[in-house]
Amino acid sequence: MSGMTRCLLDRCYGPVSSDDLAGKRLFFLFQGGAPTQQMYERGEYTINRFAGLYGMDYMGMARNASEARALAAKL
Repeated sequence: MSGMTRCLLDRCYGPVSSDDLAGKRLFFLFQGGAPTQQMYERGEYTINRFAGLYGMDYMGMARNASEARALAAKL
């Protein structure tokens, strides 16, 4: 998990009211040097749980340009 993602999770733990983000859509763009399938699975699991914790609608993860285009259709 990137440092920026970890920072987001850490900063939202506790001080953010669950109502502040409820109903917002969350798109997860995963990029990196050479992520493994296990890294993809763990990253998506973490972000999906984070979205559920704050009542957000998790829209999915994109790992490449074609997946990003498919997610863009949901905007």
